[in-house]
Amino acid sequence: TGQPVAHDAHLWNFLGMLTAGWAFALAGGCPGRQIFLAGEGDADAGLFVLGMLVGGAFAHNFSLASSPAGIGANGAIAVYLCLGALLCLSAVHLRKKV
Repeated sequence: TGQPVAHDAHLWNFLGMLTAGWAFALAGGCPGRQIFLAGEGDADAGLFVLGMLVGGAFAHNFSLASSPAGIGANGAIAVYLCLGALLCLSAVHLRKKV
């Protein structure tokens, strides 16, 4: 309470972190690990880091990031779209392993 960018929408906090964690699991590690791998010359990790930077800029420039007032309608749509995309990617990945 009283923090500059905090809100009380706990469901959206959970869904946002679920989306981030799921994406990091599919990528093979946390953002810190990806940055270190990119520094070692791993092209996949470098693309992941570039995607994080572009995604952050996209979220802030197109009002997808939350504010003290809570999550906006565009942010909710983005979370649903990202969760759907992660579900599809996971299904394709599991199908290839079987």
